[in-house]
Amino acid sequence: MAQLAQEAEVSQQIQKVLKQSVSKREKKSLIKSIKKSSIAQTGKASSFQTIISVSNSMVGTSTLVFPVLFCQSGIGLGILIAVIIGLISCRTTQLLIVHNKTDEMDLPDTLQRVLGSKWKTVFNISNVILLWASGIIYMILICNQLYPLIQIICDNIGIESAQLTEITLSKLSYQWIGIGYTLFILPMFFQKKLGIILQLLPYGIISVFSFILFTIYEGIYMLVTDHQGVVDNLKWFSLDVSTMAGTFALALLIQSMVVPIMKNNMIQQNNNRDIAIGFGWTWFVYCMAGTFGAFAVAGALANNQKQDGKSGSTLLDYYPSDDPLVIVIQVLLFLQLTLVFPVLQFITRSQFFGLIYELERQPKWQFYAFSLTYAITCLIVQCVEVDLSLIISLCGAVIGLFQEYIIPIALHLTCLYSKKGTQVQNQPNYNQIQASVESTEYLVDQVDFTKFSLNDEEDLKCNDHTELLKRMPKNLRIPLYSFILVIGIAIGIGKLIDIFK
Repeated sequence: MAQLAQEAEVSQQIQKVLKQSVSKREKKSLIKSIKKSSIAQTGKASSFQTIISVSNSMVGTSTLVFPVLFCQSGIGLGILIAVIIGLISCRTTQLLIVHNKTDEMDLPDTLQRVLGSKWKTVFNISNVILLWASGIIYMILICNQLYPLIQIICDNIGIESAQLTEITLSKLSYQWIGIGYTLFILPMFFQKKLGIILQLLPYGIISVFSFILFTIYEGIYMLVTDHQGVVDNLKWFSLDVSTMAGTFALALLIQSMVVPIMKNNMIQQNNNRDIAIGFGWTWFVYCMAGTFGAFAVAGALANNQKQDGKSGSTLLDYYPSDDPLVIVIQVLLFLQLTLVFPVLQFITRSQFFGLIYELERQPKWQFYAFSLTYAITCLIVQCVEVDLSLIISLCGAVIGLFQEYIIPIALHLTCLYSKKGTQVQNQPNYNQIQASVESTEYLVDQVDFTKFSLNDEEDLKCNDHTELLKRMPKNLRIPLYSFILVIGIAIGIGKLIDIFK
């Protein structure tokens, strides 16, 4: 997430150049210098640091729902789905790096060069939807952590509060907490620069791993103290494949942010290996959290520990709100989620206006209107208490279909087997862009600078894939990736069917 936010900061520098009263040649030179300078600052991370960055970019909010999901849908099913989705997502992520050139800052640059502007637009649209849905997920999780903490305070001072699952505005309720939090976070949404938030963001991973350690501890404790109760309330397999697959698809969705991470790898030849190790470690973390979390949930069910009035979507819903350890975990999670939430909105806003206006000016009031709309959308979904696992699995199944399957596979096969010259279709002409630039003013943080390319025709060629072509014949590669694509389509359709059952 920090990688994407920092890239948005680079776009601000480029827009300042476009506003300068200098010649076209000088502007072009300055823009290239900024992009080259940004790329030149990369390549400083060791393989170990890169692996950790890859894993940390995936290990996040999905960890909170895996314990309940593994318990309800089956531990065996969860591990099996994690292996299948993990292998597919790992390979399609590697494909993006294979075709990314050293002078391309991010995935949209590569898509523009190989597939053309339409495919880049599809990716950007899917990314905006993904980021918006992620904001909704964060809003729900934030209020899920905050409301029990507020209830403890209210109980001690004699203020009546509604149960979390009760929809009401007649007394202190989950809905009022959402309204109050929205008013609190809204000023952060109106910021044009993220400042200190970006500096604090990397420390948020501490809360996630604190929750994972809590999950493992509680799972072991339940196995030791009530082994039979755990066994009686635990599933190993079920037919709820689409929910599990959709959740893992979102949990392992790193395609939109992997390019900046891997460009920072000191030894570029190790990129594919480091991605694979990062995915392997993430798979291990998720399966550990899911398995031991399922033991903890099953033990809690055996002892009737599920708290009345709670949704039961996360492991914490099965423990008393006044448990000191639970309070610590909830505070840590609340702080981490609150740090990430404005960053999600910032990036969503930048990419949204990049889609709508490209290189044209948008009125200043729309900047604030978007931030307000984003906040209200998240608030509405939170207030009506839409099932959290439904949003996560649906987002992973549908958006994951585009970002984990369709786009990487289309990029790979097109680059390897398309005829020469097809890569330059829909490539924007610099003179046309500059003519638009000279007659337009900009809001510096709202234009996606990847909407155009400053590459020469020679730069439209991809990396050397001679060895890659030798590894697998065309008549085997195309069926293999077609089969992978069918899996992604089946997951997406299966989840949509489940919703209307």
